[in-house]
Amino acid sequence: MMIMREDIKKLITKLDDDNLDENDIKLINNLMFSFPSFSSFCEKVDLVLVLGSSSIKRIEKAVEIALQYQVPILISGGNYLKKEDLYEYEKYYIYSICHGLKKEDIILEKDSTNTLENITNSFNIIKDNYTNIAIVSSSQHLLRVKLMLTKMGLVNKYNFSFVASYAKLVPKDNWDKEKRAKEIIRGELERIINYNLI
Repeated sequence: MMIMREDIKKLITKLDDDNLDENDIKLINNLMFSFPSFSSFCEKVDLVLVLGSSSIKRIEKAVEIALQYQVPILISGGNYLKKEDLYEYEKYYIYSICHGLKKEDIILEKDSTNTLENITNSFNIIKDNYTNIAIVSSSQHLLRVKLMLTKMGLVNKYNFSFVASYAKLVPKDNWDKEKRAKEIIRGELERIINYNLI
């Protein structure tokens, strides 16, 4: 789907004014909620890359795919989670080990504190070692990830499968009724503009 910078700016304004119409909601659904939530659509996966977060949903999905395809997982995220007294990579590592992955199948990228660093640092590790990569993140985040990979020229070098995890804060079916969900979506759209991704 082709989306223009001006379309994104209009959606941001309409979200600010709480003035979304049916077509706006449909457009946001197509942009942010059309990524598959299950990996069975992937023909081949060599590596699962999960982008760090406090959300357990991402690592649940990533471990599911890694076990299904019997491939390693790369956990990217160095933010400190104050409530849990853990770093993102630590939380996801513990979950992975407790849910069937072996230590040797887990690669940790511990330094990233934002999406650009997640991608840059992860692909410094990946290099030419893997070709078919399943990227797992929150549904509303994957559009920005995909645009960033495109801008960095990585979509021409690797085969990507984008797999959505659906966070409770941004429910897929009724996000437009939830104030916090609309704020999160607005933030994602704003970052797309601010980072000149389109």
